Amino acid sequence: MEQFLTPEDLVGVTRLLILQPTAFCNVDCDYCSLPNRHDRKIMSHETAAAAARFVFESSLQAADFTVVWHAGEPLVVRPDWYREAFKRIAAEAPRGATVPHAIQTNGMLIDERWCELFLAHDVRVGVSIDGPAFLHDARRRSRSGEGTHAKALKGLRMLRARGVATHVICVITNASLTHARELIAFFSDEGVVDIGFNIEEVEGVNLQSSLARPDVVSDFHAFFEAILAGADQTIPPLRIREYRNTLAMLRHPGFGSMTANSQNMPFAMLTVGVNGELFTFSPELAGLRSETYADFVVGRLPVATARSVLSDPVFTKLWRDIWSGTSMCRANCRYFNLCLGGAPVNKLSECHTFVATETLACKLSQQVIADVSLGHLERSMTES
Repeated sequence: MEQFLTPEDLVGVTRLLILQPTAFCNVDCDYCSLPNRHDRKIMSHETAAAAARFVFESSLQAADFTVVWHAGEPLVVRPDWYREAFKRIAAEAPRGATVPHAIQTNGMLIDERWCELFLAHDVRVGVSIDGPAFLHDARRRSRSGEGTHAKALKGLRMLRARGVATHVICVITNASLTHARELIAFFSDEGVVDIGFNIEEVEGVNLQSSLARPDVVSDFHAFFEAILAGADQTIPPLRIREYRNTLAMLRHPGFGSMTANSQNMPFAMLTVGVNGELFTFSPELAGLRSETYADFVVGRLPVATARSVLSDPVFTKLWRDIWSGTSMCRANCRYFNLCLGGAPVNKLSECHTFVATETLACKLSQQVIADVSLGHLERSMTES
């Protein structure tokens, strides 16, 4: 059974090592799910090295392994700190191996020093920007209540001007659904080519979503249809992450036989907190608390090993219940072969248990996306 694992089963499964250099964030987005974004503590370089050692000593890294810097706002930690962290992590890697890095930022602190760091180390940068100012500033505000759009856009433009590999993450709220054209026009005008759309989720400390309303499925369906139609008409065409992911699943040689995704498969994603706390499954579990699963920590670096995590009681409970929920999805959901069981954190946040199936998040970001993407693909093939 998939429930019973050994360290040998985990060789080559870790695609993402997500490091949280600080939980602190310099902005106060009102849909943020993070619970500790006032904490200014910074991860030690020893912890960053221990995280890499945890992966490489047990050969957990997949062929497309990447270190992702995420959390609150990772750029509140200085560039020199990252230079040393990159050096420490590289020293833990197997001989001859290159460790790619990516970072997710709100873009407000971008300057020449950051561009130099990103270019020197070939860092892929994701910028969070929710489209035009009237949408972005409604939800993404500073701690003093001011809009953050102007500074985020300045940072995005600097990255593009310097040739840093950049993509955008745009959060879709209820207010976004009638503005697909404005979103496409904005990103096209700014020269953005790669865009991912995250929905506003009920998740972590964000206990409600503006999308949790009647008729949202049909409205989101119309919105995403307009996004794909608009993206095809820009020059160059915009690359929409959700559409590309759907096509990638259809082309995957294992389509129809896979049983889990990177959020419900143990060790596919590993998240390390500021103090060396180790998490697996959905990264957003980091920092949460539960009567059943305590603080979701499955080990603490530098002492944790793959073997010790597999015997940890919190991990055992998590894996048992997450696997049960995934099995329910596989038995009951016609979209299973595309989403492979959804995100555990969404199930816990919306249904208050991992042993669950459909959520608002999966209705919109999986089911509607799949329906619209397949319809768009069919029309594209017919027209061509």
